[in-house]
This record gives sequence, structure tokens and C-alpha cells, in this order.
Amino acid sequence: MTLAPWLTKAGAFDVEHVGGIPHFNQTIDLDAPPAAVLHTTEGNWAGSMSVFKQHYAPHFMVGYDETEGRVRIVQLVQVGTIGAALVTHNWLARVQVEVIGFSKETPWVFDDETAAAVASLMAACKDAYGIPLSRPWPDGVYGKATALDPHRNAGQFGRDAGWFGHGDVPSPDSHWDPGNLQWSVLFAKAEAIDGKQPIPGTPVALARPCACAALDQDLIYAVEHADAATKAAIMKALAA
Repeated sequence: MTLAPWLTKAGAFDVEHVGGIPHFNQTIDLDAPPAAVLHTTEGNWAGSMSVFKQHYAPHFMVGYDETEGRVRIVQLVQVGTIGAALVTHNWLARVQVEVIGFSKETPWVFDDETAAAVASLMAACKDAYGIPLSRPWPDGVYGKATALDPHRNAGQFGRDAGWFGHGDVPSPDSHWDPGNLQWSVLFAKAEAIDGKQPIPGTPVALARPCACAALDQDLIYAVEHADAATKAAIMKALAA
């Protein structure tokens, strides 16, 4: 299986590429179910980018860039090699995404523009990498901030396809982001976007030209002005 290493578009959002990011060249496990891990940065754009320029880079970062005054999607690491936002088990995630935001214990979702960007990236990852728009648990079920949390060690990660939070990933990870995120809101937005964007690497099918398109004007004239029997014989020959 070959995965498109770089995205250029996710819905209405451009996917910008940031070079010079240190990362591991270890390949992901393509035999594992297609899964993605979503994190929250617990900090702003500039501070998070400064960290990822040193280590722990995910494949993508999404959110509001206070310097540019807009929501962005940037790709830091090519897909096919691991992101490094987990303590371990990075090879089981085809995609890792850090979103500018802060975990909450109460139900929450990103602001409208950030949610649109995240949903657009989810839709693109479904089309490009086969990651379904689903999660093994309903909203409100997530891991707590301990490596021994029963939820995170229940065995779904590496066994089930779909989207996971950092709090759904097993020990030795202990981060609980994004907390009580309302995943269903993001999946609904992504479903509305899915199918409206090209799949990377997929050739565009060209319409097959009519057989008459190759005919010269003299033959077209002859067909149009022939008697019924002659016309039928010509059309039969063309169809053969």
C-alpha cells in the first residue's frame, strides 16, 4: 500500500508545508487498522510550533495562528513515517494531529473556524488514508490523566480503526487530551465535506469521445445525406 505523503488541500483549506522539522524515519504499520490520534496543544500557535521545531512533531497542526490572524492547517511530517506526539505506539497511527486548544472535562468543541478546519482534515484523511469518520466510543467517554486508566488500556488502539484522542492511547502515555471533546460534531461536519474534494493521487477519468469524433467532415456529410439503408449499414459498421 502506498500513501500520499503530503496533502495540499483539505476541503476549503490549503494544507501548508513546514520544512526543517526533526522527525523519525520509522515507517508506520500499514497492517494495523487505519487510525488517527488527535491532540490538543495546551498552548498557542507560536509556542506549539517552537516545540515541534525541536521534537515531538505530529503530522499536522491545526488552529488559529495569532501572528497571521487566521486558522491554518500545516503539515510537519510526511504521512507514511511516524509522528512523534505519543510516548510510544506512534507506529499504530497513520496520522497524528495537534489542534490549538485546551482540554476540558465538560463537553466542548473547537470554535467554528477551527472545527471547520479539523473536520476538513478528517474528511481528507478518510479519502487519502482510509481513516473512518468514527471513534470506538461515544462522546463523553475518554481516558483520565494516568497511564493506568482502564479506559486507555482496554485494547482498542491498534485493534480498531477510526479516530482516537491522546487519552484513548494505552500506557505509558498518560496525557488525557482532548478530554470531553464532542467528536460527533466534528464527524458530522466532516461527513458533509467528504466527497466534495479530490482524492490525492487518484487520476481523473476522462470522458470517452464519441466514435463520430474521429470522422472527417466528408464522411459525416455522407452519413447525414445517405438513404436509410445506406445509413444503417454505415452505423452498423461504426458500432462493430
